[in-house]
Amino acid sequence: MKRVLFYLAKMADASSSVRIKRIPDNLYEVCLSNLVYYLQKFKCDRNELHTLPDTILMDVYYKMLQERKLCILGAELSELETFERLLRFSGNQLPLLQCFQAVIEHGSMLSKELARAYLARADSAAPRRPLIQLGLRLGGFLNEAGWYPDAERVLTRCLELCRAQPPSTYYKRLTLECCHRLLHTQSAYCCFPAALQTYSLSLQLLGIPDDAAAPLPAAPVAAATSCDAATQTDDTDDRVELSPAMAHNSAGCGVWGARALVVRLLKEFSALFFVLCDYSAAHAWSMRALHMLTPDIPVRIRGECVRGASRACVVKRRFGAAGLLARQGVALASAHAPAHPRRAHALLDLAFYLLNVDAIKRSVCVYEEALAHLRRVYGRASLHVATAQEDLAYALYVLEYSSGRFYKARDHAERAIRIIENLVPRDHLLLASAKRVKALILEEIALDTPAGQNMQEPSLLEESEALHRAALELSIMAFGEKNVQTAKHYGNLGRLYQSMQKFQDAEMMHLKAIAIKEELLGPEDYEVGLSVGHLASLYNYHMNMHRAAEKLYLRSIAISLKLFGERYSGLEYDYRGLVYVFTQLKEHDRAWHYNLQLQHWHDLREQSKTEQQPPLGDEEVMPLEELKARLASPD
Repeated sequence: MKRVLFYLAKMADASSSVRIKRIPDNLYEVCLSNLVYYLQKFKCDRNELHTLPDTILMDVYYKMLQERKLCILGAELSELETFERLLRFSGNQLPLLQCFQAVIEHGSMLSKELARAYLARADSAAPRRPLIQLGLRLGGFLNEAGWYPDAERVLTRCLELCRAQPPSTYYKRLTLECCHRLLHTQSAYCCFPAALQTYSLSLQLLGIPDDAAAPLPAAPVAAATSCDAATQTDDTDDRVELSPAMAHNSAGCGVWGARALVVRLLKEFSALFFVLCDYSAAHAWSMRALHMLTPDIPVRIRGECVRGASRACVVKRRFGAAGLLARQGVALASAHAPAHPRRAHALLDLAFYLLNVDAIKRSVCVYEEALAHLRRVYGRASLHVATAQEDLAYALYVLEYSSGRFYKARDHAERAIRIIENLVPRDHLLLASAKRVKALILEEIALDTPAGQNMQEPSLLEESEALHRAALELSIMAFGEKNVQTAKHYGNLGRLYQSMQKFQDAEMMHLKAIAIKEELLGPEDYEVGLSVGHLASLYNYHMNMHRAAEKLYLRSIAISLKLFGERYSGLEYDYRGLVYVFTQLKEHDRAWHYNLQLQHWHDLREQSKTEQQPPLGDEEVMPLEELKARLASPD
């Protein structure tokens, strides 16, 4: 056995040029296959595998994945010492993610086993410094894989270990690194009280107030005295060459390392306030992170910062900046690691931007590409995949709103719900958004079904109501009454009650939605315009309140024109509504005027179909200073 492994390692070195060309069934690949077969069939001692170099060991494990030897692969990866070794080698990340997820889909509890093993080691007398480093690596990996509860357990224990150490710059840096990763986990998994505690601790360590507009200290984290492990908690392939000004002193690596750490923390502050629907704070923190970027900061961190800022700009309706940042996010991810899931997440951010600027068909295409990419890495049972399917379902719902072909959207929404239900508790907030999307789709399917054709129509509306109410309860439990997400759920219930001919209930829900949105977002926000238009529809078509409907339609149109221009798709429903209003009021000149407006809108939409859009994949990485200069110019 030892001789086989020795020759395998020698062969790997000799055939590296062949392996780079990826010629199938070369001698090295055949040896890997035979070794995996031998290990599986003869149940020999696998400890000798660990004498192989890191690259060869990962190749053996990846061959186990390809050969679907998932039981033996799971047994190998469940050993914390082995997994720790794989985490240390930067070239392993993508294949390790694929192996990890495949083993879990096969039925293993690998994520929990690794977290449990780490906690057991933390409770032992093991040396603290390497234990903290392992916690950061393992917690970061579980974060990236989407196994947030186990990542939180590991990182919370790691944070406790950091805070128990003697005060020093080194451990302060590690504590902030832990806060950064833990905050990402807690925000992504909707653990908001814990996330706000981590946020407060981070602010305390950085020495800055709880105010996104307050100035940062000149040096929030002291530079390390050497390029030690405090600056090496990221993948080594993210390293950048130091500038000549930095290279001559021993603290150079610590300088950029500290700055990059602060940038990542500010980006996570923005992400937290984004999910809490405090969009002003999210935008302010993301802009501060963006302005702190320097060319020395690793490409991966620059990409994450740019992507977070793009989402914040979308919700603040700063579409010029959002489009620029979203495309730069894709360009940076493609240039740095095109096969890594980070590119898929960048595509999701770009699709989010496209959907919000009414480029719906392109948005659907980008969502589909991102979903396919995520499935290649994570399989079909991951929160990352579920989120992408939910986003795609909603984009398809918007795209097919006029055609009524909602069955593809419904399939994606139901798949997302099934995945999430298998991975989180039944009362988890992550289910609220997916249920909302399915409820919207079911409502439209029910309304588009001719009367008497399908006896299930009432049950579809009832199922939609149950989903909307469940989503509303989860939202109130997580966010409270005064929150944009809660307001959206009230608005959705208002539309549903309108379809169910419960007009008084519908009016009450719409008025609640408008009041909350106006208080939080201001009177001219897109979300306010959306709810105003829905209330106008209720007054116009079902309650014969045509003068009230007229005022609401005109307000909705003014908001849409200001934010999106004359081609915005939502204008169609407002123009049609005004034509109906003035026809009912016998004001035919005004009805004719809005008929002309509607025709002009159709002409503009047809014209936009023929205009060339920049193709996806042509994005080039822009120099940082040029990006900042373009962001500083008006949209």
